[in-house]
Amino acid sequence: MDEHVGNYEEQPSTMFQQGLFAESATQKQKLGTVRWTDDGRKFIYVQATAAAIAAGIVVSKAVAPQLCTVAAADAADAGSKKITLTLTGAPTLNLYRDGFLVITSGVGIGAMCKIRGNSADDVPAAGRCTFYLYDGIPVALTTAGQTISIYASPFDGVLINPAVANGDATTGERPLGVTTRIITLSYYFWAQTWGLASVLLDVAAAAGAEADERFLVPGIVAGTLTLSAAGAEPDQPRCGYTIWSADHTNAQANLVYLTIS
Repeated sequence: MDEHVGNYEEQPSTMFQQGLFAESATQKQKLGTVRWTDDGRKFIYVQATAAAIAAGIVVSKAVAPQLCTVAAADAADAGSKKITLTLTGAPTLNLYRDGFLVITSGVGIGAMCKIRGNSADDVPAAGRCTFYLYDGIPVALTTAGQTISIYASPFDGVLINPAVANGDATTGERPLGVTTRIITLSYYFWAQTWGLASVLLDVAAAAGAEADERFLVPGIVAGTLTLSAAGAEPDQPRCGYTIWSADHTNAQANLVYLTIS
């Protein structure tokens, strides 16, 4: 084979500013951008939290909503791209960048808008936070029983998926993808979510690593997947399946087929 043949990305992409297997200290795509390869692998653009991550590791982020009840001071017309709400805690500047605003009850229930950014806490007044939206809110905000939930981006600040004790997740994380390279803390990268991938397996948690345990769920070792028989671990997200039927070796990276998203 000609040693001068290019790598999998044989020419610069016209759609993406960051290489598929590159990392970057600066953001080059919108968080959550989806990318496919011609062999059926799918990737999503994320940022790591303040900890380095090895290759073949499952990453996740727990996203708990900030619930707000619309008050008289929050009134805004339909189509507004700037709204102000009272939040608990002290949000920092752009904490909710590329997150989502959802009307959870009242007029407009079910409507959702993507957040362009937000002010720091106490802007424009104590305990208040201003949100800037990509698209105008579809209904007017009134005090007629409306509630709103604010969600941070699930793709901003991903971490190594925590250990899952006895098949039960206790900290709210759900797997988002798998690293394809070593990731520097706080860097941006493409996490793989679908297709053939190399993933670290925790076979010791799979009751003997039986050959018929083909399905993959989060492992009791942080960042790993473990084997599960059909119907087992019904409370855990199904992340993929093995592609060969022999028993696997614990704490090794294996080629599997991801079905995270």
